[in-house]
Amino acid sequence: MQNEMAGKQTSYKYLSSITLGHFLPDKMKGDSMTYLDILHENECINTEKDTTACKAEEEYFYRGGKVTWLNFYLSEMQESLQFIKRDKYEELNNLIQKQSWLSKSLVCVNLFHYPGCGGTTLAKHVLWDLRKTFKCAVLNNNFAKAAAIAGQVLDLFVNGGRKQTVLLLVDDLEASENIIELQKNILDEIEKRNIHHNSPVVIILSCIRSENPAESMTTSFTDSLCITNKLSETEQSSFEKKLEEIQKSHENHKTFYGFLIMKNDFKKSYVEDVVQEMFKDRQEHSKEAQLISFLALLNSYVSNSSLLGSVCERFLQSKDPVHGSKPVEEQMESFSGLLIRFKNSVKTERVRMAHKMIATQCCEELEAKEVSRSKITEDLLSSFSVTEMDDDPLLMRDIQDLLVTRQKSTKFSQLIEDIREGERSNDKCIAVLTTAAKLFVKSAVIPQALARFYYIREENYSKASEWAKCAKERDENNSFIADTLGQIYKHEMRSKVKEKRPDQLDIFLSVVEDSIDAFQEEQVLANKEGPVDLENQWTRKRPSIYNTNGLFGELQVASHVFDTLSNLDPLKEEMEKFLKHELQIDSICKNDSNKQFLQILKKKPFLTTLKDRVKMVFDFYESYLTYSKPSQMKEESEYIHKEVADCFLKYTSSECNSHVETEAVDQNRKYLEAQRAASFPGLLHCLSERDADTMEKIKQSWQCIYNSSTKTKEDDLNFILANIVLNCINPGSVNITDHTELEFILKNVLSDKEKDKSQTSAEMYFLALLLLWPKEGTKSYVDKIWECFQNQYELHLRSRFIVPHFFLGQSSGLSRVVHKSQIDTCLFTNPKSIPGDLSEKINTLWHNGELWKNDEVKKLLCRVEGRTEGHEVFAQHGKVKIRVQPDKRADVKNGHKVSFYLGFSIKGPMAYDIQYSGRSAVKRT
Repeated sequence: MQNEMAGKQTSYKYLSSITLGHFLPDKMKGDSMTYLDILHENECINTEKDTTACKAEEEYFYRGGKVTWLNFYLSEMQESLQFIKRDKYEELNNLIQKQSWLSKSLVCVNLFHYPGCGGTTLAKHVLWDLRKTFKCAVLNNNFAKAAAIAGQVLDLFVNGGRKQTVLLLVDDLEASENIIELQKNILDEIEKRNIHHNSPVVIILSCIRSENPAESMTTSFTDSLCITNKLSETEQSSFEKKLEEIQKSHENHKTFYGFLIMKNDFKKSYVEDVVQEMFKDRQEHSKEAQLISFLALLNSYVSNSSLLGSVCERFLQSKDPVHGSKPVEEQMESFSGLLIRFKNSVKTERVRMAHKMIATQCCEELEAKEVSRSKITEDLLSSFSVTEMDDDPLLMRDIQDLLVTRQKSTKFSQLIEDIREGERSNDKCIAVLTTAAKLFVKSAVIPQALARFYYIREENYSKASEWAKCAKERDENNSFIADTLGQIYKHEMRSKVKEKRPDQLDIFLSVVEDSIDAFQEEQVLANKEGPVDLENQWTRKRPSIYNTNGLFGELQVASHVFDTLSNLDPLKEEMEKFLKHELQIDSICKNDSNKQFLQILKKKPFLTTLKDRVKMVFDFYESYLTYSKPSQMKEESEYIHKEVADCFLKYTSSECNSHVETEAVDQNRKYLEAQRAASFPGLLHCLSERDADTMEKIKQSWQCIYNSSTKTKEDDLNFILANIVLNCINPGSVNITDHTELEFILKNVLSDKEKDKSQTSAEMYFLALLLLWPKEGTKSYVDKIWECFQNQYELHLRSRFIVPHFFLGQSSGLSRVVHKSQIDTCLFTNPKSIPGDLSEKINTLWHNGELWKNDEVKKLLCRVEGRTEGHEVFAQHGKVKIRVQPDKRADVKNGHKVSFYLGFSIKGPMAYDIQYSGRSAVKRT
């Protein structure tokens, strides 16, 4: 019916233009925007007013079908039912229009909504009413690559010969990382096309399903609204009036479940009555009931899941001798009211339940009739042929999500958790996952989930490793799949050596070796993976991150080995010294009580490499955790910091935990190692972890090393940084080396190291920018720090937020180097009096830019003059312009004089709080 009405519309469609009225889009480009459902200004304008078709369109929507542009158009016709405007309509409309006045190239608005409560309908209603203000479109393929979507969105922006803001509705893109990835690609495309703006190029309206929308909104750092599954009194009144109108014009209004569930304020009792009536006197093992059970299971657990209409028809196996398979609705009889037939973005007919609440209640009703979720899942997996599965990749994806996708709070998918809890059976979970693993022979994640279930719930490590190896064979280059085998061995290791006998120790160390080998193999794979390798996963809750699980797993294993061996009764003290490389295994005196243990230990040469491996992994994490964090709004989990530090300290010499006044370089190095201040990132970490007295001792140790004849150029750099850190922590210290002397040392290092390009590092240029800005060579140092960052850290820190450690202050000498914590201190004079998570509040102020309005911050920091050219920001020093990275790419406007605060990260200088003071004499290219 929808296609029939669409065919009666005009073939000329207009895009919006505020200044020139509507205009015709470029047809060729419009046809190529396959990932966008474009809402034209004159959408449906010439649709023939066929009363029967209009009525059917309204019925489809009120039964639970997705709202269409035709629904909005028909609701504006005098003889049709008017659309209900939800309470949040005006607020959302105004928020979007308010965003359109911002001078950013890209902005985002979130609408959190309970599933089935009309969130997407509300968003589309706003789009419909703003179609003459913006070029409006809906993303119709959430599984397309972000770069391809961005390209089509920018095509729409320039389409028709007039550049106009695109209002893009993105519905349920699942993970926040996916929206970030899309935003990044849109900004990349804007810069690639050299598009300049004074208002947003794109406004993203992101509809996000949530079981708790109000809570989700409070944790969002983007402008957000929410609608819940509770109607206000005003909305309830509107729905009552609407029902009276519907009853007068539609005889079958009792099947308008999408509308009636909302009208009844999402009461479970109403849905229970509907489903019980449907199943009344029905055979739960009939083909019709089975098909309902399949759809109910999928729609309960997987958003936007469905079955092909043709697959449903074949399953029901009821054929008309003349016309072939009957439509699903005819074959389903009284159940047909629960179903919605629709066409997806590729015009394929599919079938789903009318509402998630109905789907969930059907599962409960069937369970009451002793048709369990595990039985439905097994039937679903056995009822469709492999050919049918291959013909319907969406079904394969939905079943995989059903069995594998889990929330942060659960160990397994919600279905598996419900089967285990509701049916009190691990065996049924295993049976379901085993059937699926054997059916989907190309899937690696299903045998991975089965392996995880075996080791977590059953502690059956043999079966777990068998399925983990199966998963690896199916996706041999995926480090995340490889991780499971290491985790299995790690958990098995922890279950060993309950009795401290030689044979038990032998088994324990064999499992340890297997675990370390598995984790090291995983890390080899992780180092080979790049963003392109994981690009197809960006809509599956995994952006292009670097996998550190292998390194962390190896560290955990090493930590457990130390705890176990250092508590081995006959060899406690000897083992601790052996693992710290303070004692050779052959130096341990043999006796009757330890002889067998020593024989076993000698057969395990990997034990002698543990300390070096721990040091290597610790060095990685020291840089990883100091230079970056998961995002600007999210801190690293505390347990990661703790376990990394604890393991490292276990393997560090116990003789160097306290500071001793000595000229011995080795002793000072050991002390610095114990204080985790023996490296560049370690010293930066001292800024938040060490008090003034400890930092004085750390500086003294570095002074001793600097004065020695065995020092290296890296030692010189660390000596310089130790002074900077001490000055930040205790600016009144008499032990701080003079700024001019530190400059002299740095220039000598730069001169020597630049003769051999392989000896340069991001850390060296980081110090050069800190101490020499904006003196000679600064411009070249910016290019060099960027190049070094790409070589040293880009692989590991991709998709993470690079932390700015220092800012340019208003003082002189070392005091002009302001640490980030000094800015944070300005924000809250009495941090202990602030309720809740202080770091979260600080992160919010950094994210929204409110901290730059603080008077104390303004007094502390120095504003740098500069200008913008294209999408780049430059600091201006005389005739020299130095490129800096903008903190917020979307804020950059072409051809302006600007001022900003200057931050320094391991990636280079960054511009914060960019303020525009007028047009500059910049030639446009």
